[in-house]
Amino acid sequence: MIGWVDLKQLQTHEPMILIKQLLHDFLILFAMVNVIGNLPLFSELTCEMKKPEKARTFLIAIITGGTIVLSFALFGDIMLRYIFSVSTSAFKIAGGILVFIVAARGVIIGSSQKNVSNNSNDPVAVFPMGFPFLAGPGTILTTILLIQSDGRLMTVITVLLVYLIVFPVLKLSPSVEKLIGKIGVSVIARILYIFICAKAVSFVLDGFHLQI
Repeated sequence: MIGWVDLKQLQTHEPMILIKQLLHDFLILFAMVNVIGNLPLFSELTCEMKKPEKARTFLIAIITGGTIVLSFALFGDIMLRYIFSVSTSAFKIAGGILVFIVAARGVIIGSSQKNVSNNSNDPVAVFPMGFPFLAGPGTILTTILLIQSDGRLMTVITVLLVYLIVFPVLKLSPSVEKLIGKIGVSVIARILYIFICAKAVSFVLDGFHLQI
């Protein structure tokens, strides 16, 4: 049973194994959030804002995206099991395929949300920055799949760490873009998406294994 009993399971594992697993999950979820790949879009959305307003916008976007993903980390698996009656194996197969499609699309064509409005009257912090940029369907699916693979507690910790790291990345976005350039941003985003593709295949294979 997946739940807060994971705490007992965590306590019985070697610390290095837990750190390795946490790092693995962090990299997978951070790659799916793809904050680095979306830096040009965030810069465009906030280009007319002053620094305090920009920082506030980034914070609201992170709180929005983090709250959505954290909600699924806490309750997504319960919804699947008791409301939609979807088995773990079925969701891993379907979710893995969808995550693979999202990641493969990112590798091939990059981010598709090019036509974004930077009108200061628009609540860009919530939409589209919080959702779907920082908490898109792929991120939500990946979160639920991580719950089923590694447990709820590990996934909640991973989500919190990811969105804590997102804020300084956004704050430093002008420096990051200047340092590696738009081409560098695009290359890094695509490399991260390749790892997501591989993990999505792993989810599908795990699903078939459970089914058999």
